[in-house]
Amino acid sequence: MNHSSENKRPWLKKLKQFDWIVLGCIILLSLTLGAMLVNGEQVPLKVSYFSWDNKKVGLQDKTFTLVFNRPVDKNTVRENLSIEPPLPGRISWQGRQLIYTLDYPPIYGTNYQIKLQNVPRIYDREPIEPFVSLFSTRDRTFAYIGVAPEEKGRLILYNITETNQPKKTILTPLDLIVTDFRIYPNSDKILFSAYEPSLRGQALARQQLYTVTTGLQVSPNGVETPRAGRLEPILNAKEYQNLEFDLSQNGQSIVIWRTNRKNPADSGLWVIPNGEDPRPLGVPGGNFVISPNGKRVAVSQRGGVGMVPLTPDGGSSEFLGGYEKSLGFSSDGKQILLVKDNQDYTRSLVLLNRNGQEKELFRTLYPIIDCEFEPREENLLYCLKTDLIEEQEGQYKEEPFLSVIKLDDTQDLPLLALPNYRDVQLSMSPDGVALLFDQVVTTVPQSKNDLMTTEQKAIADGQVWLLPLPELKDPEKSLKIKPEELEPGFKPKWLP
Repeated sequence: MNHSSENKRPWLKKLKQFDWIVLGCIILLSLTLGAMLVNGEQVPLKVSYFSWDNKKVGLQDKTFTLVFNRPVDKNTVRENLSIEPPLPGRISWQGRQLIYTLDYPPIYGTNYQIKLQNVPRIYDREPIEPFVSLFSTRDRTFAYIGVAPEEKGRLILYNITETNQPKKTILTPLDLIVTDFRIYPNSDKILFSAYEPSLRGQALARQQLYTVTTGLQVSPNGVETPRAGRLEPILNAKEYQNLEFDLSQNGQSIVIWRTNRKNPADSGLWVIPNGEDPRPLGVPGGNFVISPNGKRVAVSQRGGVGMVPLTPDGGSSEFLGGYEKSLGFSSDGKQILLVKDNQDYTRSLVLLNRNGQEKELFRTLYPIIDCEFEPREENLLYCLKTDLIEEQEGQYKEEPFLSVIKLDDTQDLPLLALPNYRDVQLSMSPDGVALLFDQVVTTVPQSKNDLMTTEQKAIADGQVWLLPLPELKDPEKSLKIKPEELEPGFKPKWLP
């Protein structure tokens, strides 16, 4: 009877066979998954990604990341992570990703080694595969304008990373006389103003804006680096004279002071946002400084300093009354350095924050030329000031000198006198360990093609100097520092 029933229902027999097949598949899959889990735990713990691998880091690089392929004992990582030479910083975590934030900018021209070992997995305490990697900082490189006969008026790159074998690269051709320049944050190109020597008397009135490539590549990204010296015109001088210009620290905004050739009353600031056409700001020209993020410009106006937005998110216009000019911003843009006119005919250097709180750093009877923040802690300010020096009985002249101001207690320490030339150009190294400055010999203009200072004196000769900066822990040592003579030239600027 049962036999007969099964014969009548063959689908039942097939169903039982199917159950056995499914059961077998489940068992096989379970064994496979189990083996994968067991073997998965045996995958060695290692660093699977390092963000600075094969990279040249600079002032803009403030953090690096390490990514682990397995969960890791975070406290042991903190204890065993080492960087040589030391690079102090703070560790934070996002899952298996370690984020290391530097306390100070790295020293340029340095090779660093990062190492991690003796770190266990969380589950079975198996140790990590030893991790060792090398990264380096950008070279110690600056640009300047040459004065030697074959270099006169040309933009020159000078690499002093290898002090015994410095490398010089001339970037601009003989048929352009460079008057000023600014460097883009990645150091891959330089914005400069220049005129053609053949223009004779119309030279400065016909200067145009260009960019030139440096041939430097700070981060390998698979894109071929343009050779050094590739020129690109940015702004012509057909309808307007281009007087002064500046570039924001992030490289996103160019501001130019321009004057209409046919209508001198049409004179003021223009902005060139990144990749866009130039447009007028409707603001009279004058001494101006762009904020680090490129969103605002501080410009000297009658009776004060105007804060003018450059972008739609740059906020509203402001006017800071009673100030003569701005000297610059802190790196985060939250503080601005201003020169203030006082009723007793003195000038004060003032640090003003976003809340309108003002801190007087020093007061003087004489002009304040320039000031730059020391970039490591921004607690020091290096300033070029002037003083009256008696040359002969009853005869005085202005002489610039360099001093350093401690912002916490406004202590002012004199560092170096710079005789014979008032129009000194100052440039702080991006790692805060040295200053560049120039000194030129001027004379009465004799040729239409003379190199000229901002005071319209002809440059007969010039010299670029390097000043290593002291730690200032011992004030006595700061008095013994000596500048080093580098190259004939003027207007030196460090590459960032």
